[in-house]
Amino acid sequence: MPLTTQHRAARRRLALLGVAVAACFGAAALVLPHDPAAVTRLTDLPVPVLVAGAVAAWTLLTPVMVSGTLLAAATGALLGATAGMPVALAGATLGAAAAFLVSRRLGRGPAEALAGPRAHRLRERIERRPVLSIVLARAAPGSPATLLNYAAGLTRIRLRQFVAGTVLGGAPRVLAYTALGGAAAEHALVPALAVGGLIALLGAAGVVLARRRRGAPLAV
Repeated sequence: MPLTTQHRAARRRLALLGVAVAACFGAAALVLPHDPAAVTRLTDLPVPVLVAGAVAAWTLLTPVMVSGTLLAAATGALLGATAGMPVALAGATLGAAAAFLVSRRLGRGPAEALAGPRAHRLRERIERRPVLSIVLARAAPGSPATLLNYAAGLTRIRLRQFVAGTVLGGAPRVLAYTALGGAAAEHALVPALAVGGLIALLGAAGVVLARRRRGAPLAV
């Protein structure tokens, strides 16, 4: 069936959004430091500056698909595990919300114009239990959180529901990787091994949860 003018316009808008995100990701990859030593050298800055910079980095870089694992580890390396964990959680939440709002503003209309019956049914299943759907998607092993932020913005889930699901489902991994980054920066072998074991347990728990919820909406 030939595409209508509305469908072509919707595809163009989604393509432009994707190109813009990819371009921003490329720019971030060029600008950001690639050497962990370059990150740890920033620890000489005042703590309030580091906190503000970390939160700003999460908020700006999460919407351009920079890995939350890397951001969490960097936050831990800069601030240490204890101080870094609440900062990383706040930054991760703000960054996810920013990506959600970008997707809601720029992508939801075109996505609805292109969605077929199957996509509508899946969206309705998710929207019936929005917080639980986001929690399960965050907890699922291998779930790409950066993509999830955009996908959730294409639904009718409210921002507060998305934020609640993001905090509940994503906090364990964000906190764990922040603690791991802090332990690695401090060359603390035993804490690093302990946190590594915790991350492995989280992955195993996610596998069990995914199997039990097979057939339920684990992603949006």
